[in-house]
Amino acid sequence: MRKFLWATISVALISMAFVACDKDDDESNSRKVVDLGLPSGTLWATCNVGADNPWDYGDNFAWGETETKANFGWETYKYCDGTDSTLTKYCNKEECGKDGYTDKLTALEAADDAATAYWGSDFFTPTVDDWYELIYQCVWIMTDNYDNHNVSGFIVYKAKSDDHKGHFIKINDSDRYTDYSLSDAHIFIPSELTISRDLIDIIGGPLDTDFFNTKYWSSSLFTIDPTCAIIFGSGDMEFSSRGQGFPIRPARLK
Repeated sequence: MRKFLWATISVALISMAFVACDKDDDESNSRKVVDLGLPSGTLWATCNVGADNPWDYGDNFAWGETETKANFGWETYKYCDGTDSTLTKYCNKEECGKDGYTDKLTALEAADDAATAYWGSDFFTPTVDDWYELIYQCVWIMTDNYDNHNVSGFIVYKAKSDDHKGHFIKINDSDRYTDYSLSDAHIFIPSELTISRDLIDIIGGPLDTDFFNTKYWSSSLFTIDPTCAIIFGSGDMEFSSRGQGFPIRPARLK
């Protein structure tokens, strides 16, 4: 009887282990990444933090916060005392810190990274260098209807040749790189149109990056002004107030 009982318990424990492994596999499969052939070996996620699909925007976060919220600004920002001159972390200038506070932190720590908090310890918010690598090592093709989901943004393809790298292709610029399709390795970065598609048709010409409102956080502080952090804008790197809310695209190393 005792041997039978231990055998029963052992079978149950093994079954639980398989179930647990299956669950972990399901969770990891939901966090899909794409190998875009980048020199650093960085793999970029297919979705934003908080998004269920590549064409969803997901959640907005203030820089260095791991929870989304309804209202953004210095009054609600975690690492200040209500104003842009009272920073309490990630501050390299006395005039920006509370009571002259400074530290030497210029990049998000894992505890303050929403990509890590939501997706796990292997994932991180890309640095400014990661974003530059994505810009200059891939082919960027603009669209106003990704995969028939009526969402505008950038399709970022793994480059098929070195002379394709770093090129931004406007919508309707059909004479270039027509051999790229959604079956090729790519990620999609959703953006908002700042001008209607109908108006673009009226004035003629393909959509320009100036018509895309694209803002994604990097993990890098703007050290010239620590009240700001570096963001990916519409095709280039910019900076914005840390208290603003923008989406995050996770990445991880191979």
